[in-house]
Amino acid sequence: MGFYPMVQNFLREGRFLRLYNHLIPLMKRNLRFKSGFQLAWVLLLAPIFTEAQCELFKSEMESVKKYMTEVSHQVDSLQTFAESAAFAAHFVAARTDARKVEVLIGKALTAADEAVSRASEAQYYSEVCGISEVQSHAIDAERFTLDARDFAAEAYDNAKKANTAKNLGNIHYYMRKLQSASQQAQRSADNAAYAAAIAHVSCTHGDDHTMASNR
Repeated sequence: MGFYPMVQNFLREGRFLRLYNHLIPLMKRNLRFKSGFQLAWVLLLAPIFTEAQCELFKSEMESVKKYMTEVSHQVDSLQTFAESAAFAAHFVAARTDARKVEVLIGKALTAADEAVSRASEAQYYSEVCGISEVQSHAIDAERFTLDARDFAAEAYDNAKKANTAKNLGNIHYYMRKLQSASQQAQRSADNAAYAAAIAHVSCTHGDDHTMASNR
């Protein structure tokens, strides 16, 4: 018997319908098994994924705190030189101190730039974390970090201008502007470091804390 007559007999005798009716329940059960298996894996892995995101968030917040602390430290270090340059009686002395200030505020700006990058990354992880307290402190940390970076950039710009100034009066002027901007950078850096520390300890997924944080 040829192929087509065999197919015709198969269809005519109802074997196809019986086979179809037999296979459909098996396919449905198999799909339900796969779906259930996949759901079980999702439920099993979800807490692990969330915890991993939390650890990444904590790591970024630790970095933010470290770099913001570095900004504050560098600003502390430059204050004596900035004060001296702002009121020096001689051009050479003022220029010498201004150069030291430029190096230190440059280091502060580098640290602030790095903190801004880490704070931005942390924002994503805080959203995955889902704890409102964590998200709030992460937003504060990023905002203060951006402020610290902007003030540090302003201070650095004034340091460069002081070092290219042609007379003592301009060095005094730019150093005083630098003092104001650097102090604001330090205040913002301290606030950012504090917010990062609070965000770090807030990111925990214990049931009691999670329930309390999301009330």
